[in-house]
Amino acid sequence: MIFSKEKKYECGSLRYSMLQVVGVFFWTLLGAMAFTVITLCFTGATPFLFRNSGLSDTFIAVVLGTVVSLMNTVMNPVLSTISDRCRSNLGRRIPFILYTALPTALFMAAMPFYSYLLPYLPSTLLGGSMQGWLLGFGTIICNFFWLFVGILFYYLIPDVVPDKFIGRYFGMYRLAGALAGVFWGKYLFPYVESHPQIVYPAAAALYLIIILLMCYFVKEGSYPPVEKSDIQTKWYIRVKNNVQLYFKECYSQKYYLLFYTAILAFALSGCVNMFHNFFYRYGCNMTMEVIGELNVWISIVTIIACFLSGFLVDIMGGFRTSLLALALTAMLYVLGGIFIKDYTSALIWRIPLAITFGLYAVANGRMLVEVYPRSKFGMIASGCNLLCALFVGLINFPIGKFSEFLKNATPETTLMLGKWNLMPYLHGYRFVNYWSALCIFTSMLILLYFYIFLQKKRTTKAFDM
Repeated sequence: MIFSKEKKYECGSLRYSMLQVVGVFFWTLLGAMAFTVITLCFTGATPFLFRNSGLSDTFIAVVLGTVVSLMNTVMNPVLSTISDRCRSNLGRRIPFILYTALPTALFMAAMPFYSYLLPYLPSTLLGGSMQGWLLGFGTIICNFFWLFVGILFYYLIPDVVPDKFIGRYFGMYRLAGALAGVFWGKYLFPYVESHPQIVYPAAAALYLIIILLMCYFVKEGSYPPVEKSDIQTKWYIRVKNNVQLYFKECYSQKYYLLFYTAILAFALSGCVNMFHNFFYRYGCNMTMEVIGELNVWISIVTIIACFLSGFLVDIMGGFRTSLLALALTAMLYVLGGIFIKDYTSALIWRIPLAITFGLYAVANGRMLVEVYPRSKFGMIASGCNLLCALFVGLINFPIGKFSEFLKNATPETTLMLGKWNLMPYLHGYRFVNYWSALCIFTSMLILLYFYIFLQKKRTTKAFDM
């Protein structure tokens, strides 16, 4: 009798059976869903928590935009490089995700309870309201621990998922995020304003339980030993050398810099993400329940789009699919800014947008794997993330001031461009649509140049970076 040997799938030193591949998919995708829920809680609920506490749009933009982004700027290269060089029994990414799971959950759950400390504290501190100081501190400390998983979860994927399945995985990864969006929009978001004391702890508990299970069931393999630093060299010299090496690897090559710039332009569209729900709530007069329902439909369509996008990406490739998706997304943002007035019109214009976003999300995952080398994936990817975080942080302050200007504008206020008064097209947080369109269209143009003059040269002529 002849016995057939079960096929094994490789990822570095890891060897999987098909059943084990399914297990890795299940637990990491479940972890992605939990991570998405707590992220949506942090980014979707906290602006309302701030606004309902009497804090200004500028404060919201500075804390949730500038400060959070600058923290990412500092922590991203540090965590990415340290995790690339980490060699532990648990691997190089999982230890950081595992050991920060509990403090992340605790500080997230605490967010709506800081106001209970106000009777025991002075009303102001250094000219600012104590409410602002407490919520600002809570946001910063929560974001500090959240960034460990926020930065490293994505880098874990190439370490545990075989190359053969990476395209399908990214499609399912976006699918998992969209499912989490359905859960958030249906069961948690409608209560963000009325019951934040339940929403935050619920999201935190879900995250903690699932992440702990994921870290238990998903195992990393072994990695090549890192180069040993010269123990005779003083520590500050080693730090200097490591910083120089980081900037040389990430920013000395035109290939990476141009790709970074395309991703940066897209990232700048996210400067207004914190105000999108404000656009529905205060610009279109939707209730929280209606906004939640809208987001559920958007997530459902995104699920379908992500599922089908994998097939299109396999046919067209990551770059051509991304270019198509970016062009359509920019156009739909402009049309949405003009025509969205209520729930029905929002459905009409946001559903196609969900399709193009899902398409880009899957294609972008494929692009990253094609551009970034596996051996330095964390470090090279962090070079892009650092730039994005830095510039997003810098742009958030003027975005917040501009939003505050529009919010406080009277009917007599004008903003002229030649003979045209732009105020009717910008008020009620409507400007967020046009800002997103401008950034995404710019990203498309840069990516098109990169694809034609650099990426095609690399893939067809074995371009040596």
